[in-house]
Amino acid sequence: MPGEGRCLVERYESLHARTDRAAVDPALRRQLDDVTYTLCVITGTRSLEQALAAARRRAGRGCGQASTAVPSSSTSASSSHRRTMPTTAIAG
Repeated sequence: MPGEGRCLVERYESLHARTDRAAVDPALRRQLDDVTYTLCVITGTRSLEQALAAARRRAGRGCGQASTAVPSSSTSASSSHRRTMPTTAIAG
């Protein structure tokens, strides 16, 4: 799954750049929270910084045409990107 980790890192970076503004759409913030959660789960870490570092270490090629979809969740929006993994479950 190295490609999947790379795709998630790219997705996170893209969303983070778009949410780095004062007024952010709650749906966009939720997507960022979902990617953050998924990165933590697939890397077995509990913080965003650790998850990004682990995913980057494991990443091989770029994600290319691979799916960047992440499951939706019921996590609440957070204004901080430096956070630990949410404890809420992902809805299927």
